[in-house]
Amino acid sequence: MKYLISLLFTINFLNASMLLDSKNICIDDFYYTTNQFNYLDSKTQTWFYFDSTNINLSKSIIPNFIYDIASDKCSPNSAFILGMQETEYNFLLGIVGLILGAVFMFFTIQIFITVGGRR
Repeated sequence: MKYLISLLFTINFLNASMLLDSKNICIDDFYYTTNQFNYLDSKTQTWFYFDSTNINLSKSIIPNFIYDIASDKCSPNSAFILGMQETEYNFLLGIVGLILGAVFMFFTIQIFITVGGRR
């Protein structure tokens, strides 16, 4: 179980992609310069730009997407599908891990007490 939780945390930290909804492009990073919107395309890993005086373009960027190389699509993160933010999803995974760890430790201690009392 600890490997599964570690894998989920690792996968969660590796998804840096976002969806540029106005152009339907999966991007890894973006920034603004004077009248230019620059973004790093997830597919080609190259920087592109287009002239834009609309500074509200960043409102069309949706986080928590994962770029899948095999299908060439941006798919939503599992936390995004559940309707949670990424921090809420990580908190939920942490709480579940703590509960499972506490239950495991409780029964391990009970077994050691039972075995130790049979001298």
